[in-house]
Amino acid sequence: MRDLYFMKKILLAFILHFNYLLFPQWYSNWGYRKIITNNLAQGGDLTDFPLLVIISNDSDLANYASNNGYDILFTPGVNTNKLAHEIEYYSNGTVIAWVKMPYFSASVQASNTLFIYFDKNKTGNQQNSNGVWDSDYYMTHHLAETGGTHYDSTVNGRIGTWNFISGTSTMNTNGKIGGADYFDGSGDYVKLPILTNTNITIEAWIYKSSKDTVNADTAFGSWKWASPIISNDGFDFARFYQTTPDNCAFTVITSNTATEIKTSRSATFTFSDSTLQWIYVCGTYDSVSGKGRLWINGTNISTFSAGAGDVMTRYTASTFMRIGSSSVNSGDFHGFVDEVRLSISARSTNYIFNSYCNQVNPTAFYTIGSLNEYGVPSVSVSALASPPAVAGQSASFSVSADTAGTGAVTNLLINFGDGSLENHAVNGSLISGTYNHTYNSGNTFLLSAAAFSDSGKVRTNQIFITPAPFSMPAASNIRSWYVNEGFKITFSQPAANINRAVIYRDNLQLASISPVAPDMEYTDRYLLYHTVYTYQIGMEYSTGMIISTNISNLPLRPELAQKTLGIKGGTVANLIAELDIPAGALSADTIISMHIQTNLLYNFQPGYVSAYNQVRIETTPPVQFSESIRLTMRVPFYNNKIRMIPDDGNYDRIFAGNENRLCLAAYSDARAWVPVYSRVSDQNILPNFSYKLLTMNLSSAGTFGVSVVVNADDYENKVVVKNRVFAPQSGIDAMSRVMIFFPNPAFEDVRLQIYRMDGQKVYERHAEGSVSMVSWNGAADNGRMADSGLYIASITRGGKIRDTYRVKIYLLK
Repeated sequence: MRDLYFMKKILLAFILHFNYLLFPQWYSNWGYRKIITNNLAQGGDLTDFPLLVIISNDSDLANYASNNGYDILFTPGVNTNKLAHEIEYYSNGTVIAWVKMPYFSASVQASNTLFIYFDKNKTGNQQNSNGVWDSDYYMTHHLAETGGTHYDSTVNGRIGTWNFISGTSTMNTNGKIGGADYFDGSGDYVKLPILTNTNITIEAWIYKSSKDTVNADTAFGSWKWASPIISNDGFDFARFYQTTPDNCAFTVITSNTATEIKTSRSATFTFSDSTLQWIYVCGTYDSVSGKGRLWINGTNISTFSAGAGDVMTRYTASTFMRIGSSSVNSGDFHGFVDEVRLSISARSTNYIFNSYCNQVNPTAFYTIGSLNEYGVPSVSVSALASPPAVAGQSASFSVSADTAGTGAVTNLLINFGDGSLENHAVNGSLISGTYNHTYNSGNTFLLSAAAFSDSGKVRTNQIFITPAPFSMPAASNIRSWYVNEGFKITFSQPAANINRAVIYRDNLQLASISPVAPDMEYTDRYLLYHTVYTYQIGMEYSTGMIISTNISNLPLRPELAQKTLGIKGGTVANLIAELDIPAGALSADTIISMHIQTNLLYNFQPGYVSAYNQVRIETTPPVQFSESIRLTMRVPFYNNKIRMIPDDGNYDRIFAGNENRLCLAAYSDARAWVPVYSRVSDQNILPNFSYKLLTMNLSSAGTFGVSVVVNADDYENKVVVKNRVFAPQSGIDAMSRVMIFFPNPAFEDVRLQIYRMDGQKVYERHAEGSVSMVSWNGAADNGRMADSGLYIASITRGGKIRDTYRVKIYLLK
């Protein structure tokens, strides 16, 4: 059953929204309307709720509604059923109205939407004041009268009478909602017929001007007090005791229906200061439960319990009740009283709370839309091509007119701006068509379309047309696919007269290609790993740019880039790294593989930082390069924030604030990511996208990543040896050579010399330029494998002996 309930709620929401969006019906032919979107009900749905609507100083109401507001009416947003409403006040664009909401929803916004209609050309009073208030209302008094008769808005007609004795008491003063009655505390009051029911809800807005420390001043009196209790009856509402003048009480005399024993019970609340503020006070008594409650500003502050089934007794001390006074001890109220209502049932919690929320600040309870006018067609005009026209060729234009169901469009008058006019007879509330015209020059023309409705209303829309001297088609034959380096797009030049092609990515210019060719291509190498982009191709003509449709990629997650390269060298690249192999570095065809590790290798040594964007470089068969190769790793920054893989939530902690200390790292045999000296440069791609490029030279394969320098002094002077003990003939590629990383900040030429412990040199190699790593596979200069044993590797930078690094290595055969 619970599931069925929610299904009904969902279905209701769908129906309401569907009707509202697709069928904006109009009430009769009223000239004007505005939409009012009210807040959701709090605490649950309500039915037949009297909603307060206050619109202040509305120029449209002032201009188009009658002077007395009789033409004003309300409908739901989802249909044209006229709702019962009562206008408490109207003047010059300001209206205070009560509208009966058949269904005030806590969850479906569309059901809380209203239209306010107005048209000063309409006759008759559209109000139904009695219909606003449901059958449980005993009386409703707005207290906005200027004369002595106080009218009841309900069908019951329980009229009140102003009883003025002396002093400054005044009717129709400024109240919380429109007019109110002011009582000076000298014995004036409003007489009302006696309540005869045994249940009650009484509501009022009160404003105390002062505290009475002599008598118990009361906002509403219907209480007979006497001793013994059997002589008591009725109730007192918003009573403030003279001894505790900030204590507000709701007192009810109840009687047990079986024993006829009476009890007097009160629910009370003490204010810090009860004066000089508007307070919404409500009291309820339910004879079934025997519960009485006092509500202050929509909140149940205090509760009393009589016996279940005990009824509220009828007031017998007088023939009338009083607003502004109690019949007990001359309790005359000093202050303002507004919006007094009595019901013959105990209203619900959410009824009382929503009444308060709606009335405490009515203009914050809703939003009001702009003016809609009956029978006024909205008109749209657009060209169906880009450019919109070509001189000497037929151009097509779309023209539509829509009265939103408020009458019919009868004519479309199209002025093409070059002296050509077309008048089309049509008939319908929604008209749409395609109209063709040929412009014979490249001048600028004003094309206008005027729509006429059967209500005599006309509206015009217009656009400027500048015919192009020739056709300007967009790029054609667009294809896209992934390559190791990124996302490749190929396309064809569609026509002559093209200055350049522009590649856009996510609405930012990525590349400009000039000169153009019949068939063109572009590879976006600047991608974030596992990220979706949207591309467009622009063809720039002398008269403007033509943009292609969107091209979207799937998230790119390459794992392997692989090429076969030979003695001529070449490049192997993927999204995060590029390996540049110069000519002569390879002696024969070799498979070069670059694997993206996605952080499979972790750091297990203290003093070092883990690496990201890990790549593993392999050669098949295993080779040592005869010339140094260059490894460049790209560290992307998006919106000035570093972006690498994996996005594990840790690299922000590692790299934030250390962006200028980024370096390459090599994975060592000790399972540590050891920083190696790398050159750093910046590459700006887009306003929100850039790289830091980290470059180093290699003489052999290995595993590398991006890390950060922990100790700058150590980094700038430290020599890192990988495979200090190595075995060239072991058949294990990882152990086949020793690799030595060293700083070379001045990018000087490097000389590597290998010496036996007796001082005899067995190997020497020179490297030009910016080498920061050398390796040795045990081969001596004579072409034979050197003997097993301890050797000294000497690395000299720039030919300066004082800049020589010396490390000990051990060769195993």
